[in-house]
Amino acid sequence: MAEYKTEMITVDKDAFDFLKVIYFGAITDPYEAAAFRAYRDFNRTLRFGEMDATVRVDLRSQATNILRERISDIAEETHMTQDGFDSWHCETCSLIRETYVNAGIDFSWGQAQKWVNMTVKYLYIVGTCSFDGIFRFCHVPVDNYVFRIAKKELGIPIPEIAWSRWSDYDSQYMTYQKKLRSRIKGYDPLRWEFKYWMKEARHLAHEDK
Repeated sequence: MAEYKTEMITVDKDAFDFLKVIYFGAITDPYEAAAFRAYRDFNRTLRFGEMDATVRVDLRSQATNILRERISDIAEETHMTQDGFDSWHCETCSLIRETYVNAGIDFSWGQAQKWVNMTVKYLYIVGTCSFDGIFRFCHVPVDNYVFRIAKKELGIPIPEIAWSRWSDYDSQYMTYQKKLRSRIKGYDPLRWEFKYWMKEARHLAHEDK
């Protein structure tokens, strides 16, 4: 059980809604808004070649529907275990990856985990899903920021292969995820990412000045 206690604050709803629209766009469909924002976080790592833009949009729509169905299935789950969540996660990543691979796109497990994990994170941020029964099981969205944070704060070496090129779910992604779990103390893993990702972002912003 994580020791960290979530701090609750009261904010101006209009101001909060404004910030959500600035970041996510008009949120008429929270799942679509969260999935699209998550897609934008990693799509620069995709290589579409000469694929028509309408096909790209269709693939993204298919993946969004997978995310909607899969996440809504577990959003209010109260009897899930860590192993159960991990199995759900692997299956969800596999479904998204197959959608792209079947269309001839080189789509890695690293890209799939980023899409799944960031969509979960964003649905939590906008308040669509509280994930009360599963939050402690949620995975850390792995990217370069997390690599740097984990090395600095947890002593975990940065992998030699870029996260966006990870081709094996178990030996690359889950091995790294389990290292994070074993060394994060006092926080649920996703809560740790919230806190330390922002810390790293502020640090890098200060360095750029």
